[in-house]
Amino acid sequence: MVQKFVTYKQSRISYWHNGSGPQPVICLHGFNEPASSFSVLKNPGNRYTLLAIDAPFHGGTHWQQGCSYTPEDLHEIITIILKTESFPDKQQLVLTGFSMGGRMSLSYYQTHPKRISRLLLLAPDGLRISFWYWFSSHTLAGNRLFAGTMKHPGWLIQFADLLNRLGFINAGIRKFVVHYLHNPTVRETLYKTWTAFHYFKPNIAQIKKTIIQNHTPVQLYFGKYDRVIPAKRGDDFVKGIEAYAQTNRLEAGHRLLQNKTIQALLEDAFPFPY
Repeated sequence: MVQKFVTYKQSRISYWHNGSGPQPVICLHGFNEPASSFSVLKNPGNRYTLLAIDAPFHGGTHWQQGCSYTPEDLHEIITIILKTESFPDKQQLVLTGFSMGGRMSLSYYQTHPKRISRLLLLAPDGLRISFWYWFSSHTLAGNRLFAGTMKHPGWLIQFADLLNRLGFINAGIRKFVVHYLHNPTVRETLYKTWTAFHYFKPNIAQIKKTIIQNHTPVQLYFGKYDRVIPAKRGDDFVKGIEAYAQTNRLEAGHRLLQNKTIQALLEDAFPFPY
C-alpha cells in the first residue's frame, strides 16, 4: 500500500492506496489503529482500487476541525479522494468497515445509500448503541465526567474490576477497558474520538429498510470469541433482511484483520464481473 494525502478544509487527510482496478473500495478502520491495517487485504487480478482512510486523530491524518467529525465530512473527504484518483463523480463504492469503522460505514450508508453498491462489515460497532457511549458522548454531564475520567482513570479501572467480579461485564470488556485506560495517549485519543464521532449514530431500523429498498448486499463477519462486539448482534441485524444480508462467524476474537481466515475470505467478498 502507498500512503497519499489530500486537503480537506484546514486538515490534511492521510489515506492508503492499493491497486488500480475499476471498482473503488473504501475502507474505514477501527479505534486506535491506522488505515494501513487494511494492507492485509488481497487484490486478486487487480480487480479493485483499495482506498483506506485514516480517521481524525488516527494514523497520518492531521485533523484541524476540532472535536467534530460528521458523516458529511466523511462524504466530502471520500469525494475529494475519488476525484484525486480520477474516478467518475457518481462512481458507486464498496464500503468496508472494521469495528468503529463499521459504525461509520453504517452511518454513511444511511445518509448516502445510492452511493454504495455493497457493504462489508467486520465486527461492526453501531449495531447497538450502549448507554455509556450515549451518556459520555451525547450529554453535557456525561462528557464532562468522561473528560475527567480520561485524566484520572483509576476509579473506572477499579469499577470495571468490580463489575466483572459481579458478572455485569465479561472478562473481554474488562480487559478492553483496562488496556486502553492505562495509556495516557490512548486515553486522549479515546476522548477526542468518542466526542467528535458522536454524529455517527446509525438508525438501524431505517438502514434495514433502505437495504431492502436498494437491494444492497451486506456481508457481516464476526469472531466466535469476540466479547467486545459479539456475533449475536449480527444475527439480530439480519432478521427480516436475510435476502440481502448474511452473518459469518470465524474462529477469531475481535481483531479480525489479524486473522488468516478473514484475509482469505475477503478475496471472495467482492464478486465483481470483471
